[in-house]
Amino acid sequence: MTAELNPTQASTWTDEEIATVRATLVLSIARLKAEIELVSGGLARSVSESTLEVLHDDLDVASHRSELLQDAVQAENAVAILEQTEHVLDRLDHGLYGTCERCSGWIARPRLEAFPRATLCISCA
Repeated sequence: MTAELNPTQASTWTDEEIATVRATLVLSIARLKAEIELVSGGLARSVSESTLEVLHDDLDVASHRSELLQDAVQAENAVAILEQTEHVLDRLDHGLYGTCERCSGWIARPRLEAFPRATLCISCA
């Protein structure tokens, strides 16, 4: 599906540029899904391993819990970025890429180039 940008943006993005943005978003989604699977698999292995091994002291327990927490936070962040990226891809497919979700104004091209997942203009962000 080809994205149709609003008239004020039509002259700022070529079809090739939109295709590049779309490809970048699709690649990001694949990368994020792989990261989530890797981290989630590591968490599951770590939790099951921890039930089998005996931790020798409080420092071992604290270190292990810290690692689990760090992995959980990483997975949670990756899921949030994945959801945002999928949302932006959906907006692009519906011709809304570059339109602020809050004020319906234009999101400046430099902002989109720096942060392709932006859904709010600078004023609304």
